[in-house]
Amino acid sequence: MKIKISRHIRKYIIIYIILLLALYLVIEMVPRVTNIFETTQILEPGSLALTTETEGYLIKTETICISPESGDITYLVKDGKAVRKNQKVIDIEETEEEADATPQYKELLDGLKGYKGLVEAKRTPVSGIFSLCMDGSEKAMNPAHMDGLTYEKVQKLPLQSKDLRESHVSAGDPIYKITNDNKWYVVCWLEKKAAANYVEGQAVKLQMPAGVVEATVYGVTKQGKQYRVFFSTDRYYSELASTREVDMTIQSSERTGLLIDNECIIEKDGHEGVYVRDKNGEYSFVRVNVIETDGKESVISESSYIDAEGQEVLTVSVYDEVLKNPEKQQ
Repeated sequence: MKIKISRHIRKYIIIYIILLLALYLVIEMVPRVTNIFETTQILEPGSLALTTETEGYLIKTETICISPESGDITYLVKDGKAVRKNQKVIDIEETEEEADATPQYKELLDGLKGYKGLVEAKRTPVSGIFSLCMDGSEKAMNPAHMDGLTYEKVQKLPLQSKDLRESHVSAGDPIYKITNDNKWYVVCWLEKKAAANYVEGQAVKLQMPAGVVEATVYGVTKQGKQYRVFFSTDRYYSELASTREVDMTIQSSERTGLLIDNECIIEKDGHEGVYVRDKNGEYSFVRVNVIETDGKESVISESSYIDAEGQEVLTVSVYDEVLKNPEKQQ
């Protein structure tokens, strides 16, 4: 059964819908339009942390254990568990037939020739994190060799881990790995502008897929058009033993002070400052000290600061009203 709606009622329904749409536009658009014409900003306390997204590569001390014999293997420890030195972590039931290393491991082992961390052992030769994977880059991505790393060299390395779990192993096969988690490193390559935000000894946080790791900038070195940045840490990371390459966000320590839009800051007579509005509505220039900036916002000192000449400078205070785009407003 169809319900007939009179032309008169349809007219009111259409008007109602139009009013709803108009109300929505007012609610959504007016604040944005108002902000366009806003000419001042009220300073309030806040914090700012710089972030940089990049690819990181884990550098760690790793010991690859090689099977001294052929046989059926049983693993006594779960992957990712901490183990102590000389701990029994596998059982190998010897078979009469001896065999050379399995061909599938040849390429991995070729990259580890001469590596001191490649040892023949059934019991753990060192303490650390037990894992059943390797990638063949354990020698190149070792702290002892990291000074010679370049972006081009790292891109040529095998960075994907291979699972070592087998039911039967041949003599010479890699059977497990022990990763030292007492101290490890992360390296990345940044453009000049991003690298300028990080200095040796600076505390940072590395946001990686399996969690956030607190670290310290270990060194920054120019390499061609890029800058190589090392980070050192002794913090726990669940995927340390199994991961070589990570997508990460570097976050500097948060700096606190008064938050201000960069468009409010102007240079006058060789000093950075802002125009502050007084009770009479007049504006006067006041010097500021930028503590941190992300290019859009800055954290500045409150009340006073010591300048480069060692002099105390009186500056802005919380809830001061400052002029936006002062070079255009004056």
